[in-house]
Amino acid sequence: MLTLAATATPAHAAETETRAIAAPDVAHAKKYAQDGVSVSLPGNWTVTENTAMDEGGGRALGIEADKPDFETLGLDITLQVYPEDIAPSLEGAAEFLVARQIDGSKNYSEPKHSDYKLGGRFPALVSRYTHTVFGADSPYAKRVDLYALKPCGDGWVCLIFAQTLAANESAASAGMAKLYETMKFAPAKE
Repeated sequence: MLTLAATATPAHAAETETRAIAAPDVAHAKKYAQDGVSVSLPGNWTVTENTAMDEGGGRALGIEADKPDFETLGLDITLQVYPEDIAPSLEGAAEFLVARQIDGSKNYSEPKHSDYKLGGRFPALVSRYTHTVFGADSPYAKRVDLYALKPCGDGWVCLIFAQTLAANESAASAGMAKLYETMKFAPAKE
């Protein structure tokens, strides 16, 4: 059975003066290479977690955009590496992860999935939906999830995704495009 990891988002957030996350600093990208995963990150993004996946010897990275203060909306990205024989389809991964995000709650609108281009260049999928607990004008109401999948090594497939707020869509798309074009996996030979 295929298991995808999902990131959690709090169901309620304080209504404060909020700002979108800063644009990713792709001009000053930094290299990350550990446990077979290599990728270029925007200069203002940080890998916060690197763990082994339960199945198949893959890896999972947690990546965060640097956040200057509490009022700035957070942006988390996940990069997961799967053996190609158990890798999910892009559509399957998106449907599974959105369902995990919503978790049966009646406080979300029906997600709408459509084709997307990360950074205007790379094939992806977007899911748009609304968290109805918040007022329509609240930045916490409009959700945008971005998903992309590609071969990233000999027999390996990488899935990157962000489950975020619409205010962070542009930053997520541009930063994920940098990840997409550079992500590779080459596990150490045993």
